[in-house]
Amino acid sequence: MGGPVAVVGRGGTMTAQLLRRLLPLPVVELTPCQAALYEGRCEAVVVENFDLPAKSRGLSGCAAARWELSRRSGVTVVGLDDPEGRRFAAAVGGGVYAYSDGRPQADLTAKNVRLRGDRLEFEALAGGELLRVRVSAGEEPRLYDHLAALAGALALGVPLEQAAARLEH
Repeated sequence: MGGPVAVVGRGGTMTAQLLRRLLPLPVVELTPCQAALYEGRCEAVVVENFDLPAKSRGLSGCAAARWELSRRSGVTVVGLDDPEGRRFAAAVGGGVYAYSDGRPQADLTAKNVRLRGDRLEFEALAGGELLRVRVSAGEEPRLYDHLAALAGALALGVPLEQAAARLEH
């Protein structure tokens, strides 16, 4: 392994916290500006583009950082529910691990998502395996944080059953 896992977003995010539970690697959090200046190599890059930006013709800061860091990363984890994520996955091809809430072309797909009391539940479909995942909904259910963290772990070789068990606790 050649470096940490980089989470690019606003900082202090749930995705990074979850990844620290799922992986034995260090997880660094970078804003888009910090990511552009980052000089090291990363095992994986997970970019948080969960909150859709106002309509614009250019790339968001997170998307621009994703393109830059992907050159020095083993794998880039992208969400296919985000137009920039779909554009990135189509342009890059290899070295991408994609996740989605329902898109079957993703490497990890969430199906049958529901809130039950204080739990967020979904079925995770990855590599021909289907597994029910139950996590705390918290104050604000964050499906995409859980999907991004789970996808990052799967992309780095953590088995689905093991990653889901760590997410649940």
